[in-house]
Amino acid sequence: PPSPAARSVRRGPMGDRKDSGGAAVAALERKVAAFEKALADQAAQNSAELERCNTHLAELRKSVQEVEAQATRLEVSGRDNGLDYFTRRVEWRISDFGRKASELSKGQAISSPKFRAAGLNDLQLEFYPKGRERTNVEGFCSLFLWCPSGTKIRYQLWVGSFIRSPDEDEYEAGRGHGHSNFCPLLPEVNTETDSICVGVDILQVKFVEDIRDKGLKLMSTSVQGMVDKELEVIQKRSVEKVVWKIKNASQRAKQLPKGASMWSPLFTAAGIKEIHLQFYPNGSGDTTKEGFCAFYIKCPPGVSTVLTLFVGKVKKGPIKATFEAVTVTGLGLPDWCLLKDEINAADDTLEVGVELQPQASKTLCIES
Repeated sequence: PPSPAARSVRRGPMGDRKDSGGAAVAALERKVAAFEKALADQAAQNSAELERCNTHLAELRKSVQEVEAQATRLEVSGRDNGLDYFTRRVEWRISDFGRKASELSKGQAISSPKFRAAGLNDLQLEFYPKGRERTNVEGFCSLFLWCPSGTKIRYQLWVGSFIRSPDEDEYEAGRGHGHSNFCPLLPEVNTETDSICVGVDILQVKFVEDIRDKGLKLMSTSVQGMVDKELEVIQKRSVEKVVWKIKNASQRAKQLPKGASMWSPLFTAAGIKEIHLQFYPNGSGDTTKEGFCAFYIKCPPGVSTVLTLFVGKVKKGPIKATFEAVTVTGLGLPDWCLLKDEINAADDTLEVGVELQPQASKTLCIES
């Protein structure tokens, strides 16, 4: 066996290996720490790069939205410089109408291009040549107007020469307003040009835009319309008789069933604005006499006048009338006269109208 001295000499290398092993571990730990630092630096760099990418992506998305908005504006017909505020009448002529109508079934519509008018954007007309599902009068068409959500509008739709009574509607998202039983289609088609013209007269607009995130509500009203109407009252204050000449009277009487009426355009006379006449060629729902027509007049609430209504040679009046509230039929009679006796056989026309004697108030009331 080796001597103690030899054993002592042999243990020396073991101590050296132990010291060198500790140095290796320390070196490895330094490498791990350096690697972890490099990873942290790379993560920070990646985070900064990701933030820059997100910012750039947000800018690109904003640019895309602006381009899409611009493209949408270009697709809408009309002026975009404020002058569209003065556009109050829109005519839409549908050409090649015979072919287009033949390809449609009941409930299918032709939509106009979107347009601007009266300060509103994205307006659109929707025309059903063969009527909607709810149309219950054979041969009648349907016409609807679409407006932006938040619009309150007073308007008058028309197809060819057929005019409806003015409507006042408030629009919600995804809903149009109009009439399923608008008028007989065929009489309004221009057979010479194979076209039909439909449209809308915008009488008054109130638009409400609710900007919820900022707590704002923006509302607009038509100043121009109010001024024009007041001027018209002054200009036509001396007019005391209005004659509404209905062409093709006998033909129209055949096309309109009992309970279906015709409306005159709105007019001003004798200092009274927004008057219109409502005529039922075959009588209203309250007409009891066979072959008799019905005739009514509507004026704004508060109007007081002495009036005489006439259909052909048959007059009723003078009577004193006060219009106290908005009614469906106005003032008139359901059993007016025998229609066929009042149609002019020479040119198939019928004249209906009103003679007005406004009752001016002699007392001015003021309050303080």
